[in-house]
Amino acid sequence: MDASSTTAIVAYRGVSTDEAEIFRFVLSQIPGFRTVVVGTALGQVPGLGGVQIVNATIDEISTPEIVAVPGGVGADRHPEIAAWLRRVSPRWLLASSTGSALLAAAGLLDDATAATHWLAGPLLEHYGAHPSHERLVVDGPVITCSGGPAAFQAALIVARTYGGAELVTRIGATTATARQDPARPTRRNLWARLGDVIRGRDPAPPGSPQQTALERALSEVDPLDLGEFTVLPDRRGDER
Repeated sequence: MDASSTTAIVAYRGVSTDEAEIFRFVLSQIPGFRTVVVGTALGQVPGLGGVQIVNATIDEISTPEIVAVPGGVGADRHPEIAAWLRRVSPRWLLASSTGSALLAAAGLLDDATAATHWLAGPLLEHYGAHPSHERLVVDGPVITCSGGPAAFQAALIVARTYGGAELVTRIGATTATARQDPARPTRRNLWARLGDVIRGRDPAPPGSPQQTALERALSEVDPLDLGEFTVLPDRRGDER
């Protein structure tokens, strides 16, 4: 299984369902692309906020055009996925939150500046990268971000390179439709909900509206606000 027009969403034990859903929602709307969830084995992968279904192994996907790495718990501790990331040469490589630590562990951010979750700065430094205080950093074909809404914006930057303003407008419209829920509960990001669980609090009180993973992920997103982000000189030159 392979194709040049493949978008691969990486899944591993502990991955953030919210960030994976955001990447899939935006990137799957790029015309002419197929989107797969890749991992070390087929089937369910438990993570923060739910499960991901791996429908292609890393051995089956060798030339993806786009690779997106969501954050999660222990993101940097997956050597098989790190080795796969070193082998493939996607046109675009995105990482959100602690997903940038997996890129760094793979040796793909050596001496580079990257965005990440605010608690993961020391982890990036451990692997030879420089954490940025920006929510989103574009470094040639590598886009890193702090997670959550920034993951949406990172994916939108990539989508715009393939479909221009028309595709961005279309994605904005589908996002607005997906978010139409008057009973939506108060916004709380993934890490805040995880903190509630750790402290023994019920993150979803009885009787509260039930959201799908996608609805929950999009609840904090402003689809047409790219916000401020840093574009670094492309260190890779013509190697892309």
